[in-house]
Amino acid sequence: MEIVGFPQILYIRTCGDPDILFVPLLDAAREAGAMVERLATQGENRTNAAMLSGMHLASTLLKDASFSLGAKGLSHETAYTVDLDTGTLHMHAQLYSVVSRRTSFFKVEIAGKISGGPFVVRNPTQGTVIMQVEEDRLRQPNFFSSTLAQECLRAQMEQERFGHLDESLNPDAHGEVRMSVSVSGNKVPVILRQKEQNGNWDIIDGRRQEWVGTLTSDLEGYLKSVTAFIQELFAHK
Repeated sequence: MEIVGFPQILYIRTCGDPDILFVPLLDAAREAGAMVERLATQGENRTNAAMLSGMHLASTLLKDASFSLGAKGLSHETAYTVDLDTGTLHMHAQLYSVVSRRTSFFKVEIAGKISGGPFVVRNPTQGTVIMQVEEDRLRQPNFFSSTLAQECLRAQMEQERFGHLDESLNPDAHGEVRMSVSVSGNKVPVILRQKEQNGNWDIIDGRRQEWVGTLTSDLEGYLKSVTAFIQELFAHK
């Protein structure tokens, strides 16, 4: 665990599992964040206020025998970063889920404001947002190992399905455009598929391969302009 401005890393001797540590750390960081605000209102430079509050947070955590001090530089599967100056909490962790004898591992990044509000769950490799999570859900028992792991598996399966679509399964498709759109904090794969028969563009939910609508004529015009622009780019390569 890193507290920005504190010279050493805190190691968790027993278990840094997010189901055990994330919420208590958030609560402790919130108290330290309140201390930053108090010191700042009393005239203390904010950077110094954050440093002093970080030292207080570290000393508070070290009262628990589960924590010890260590040097920076080593990498771990689960890592927490508390930045009291910006008021943020980050966590990198590896989760896993088992479905139908398939064990899948996921590296996730969770970030959010210490003061409150939703936390964002990202794929740290691709930078894509998996979901947004309100704090009350984070406080549910076994949220990380059960709910979040299942959401990560679902997102992975959707990505695999979206990435391996076979055009031969759609013999009447004349053209196809694939994209990913953000819906309520989740990345949703979408396919725009043009029918050869009438030229209309269907909107397909890439997660379940379900038809959800058809582009209107004015939107088709924009899509044709984008397609023509890209075709021209490739024609001059």
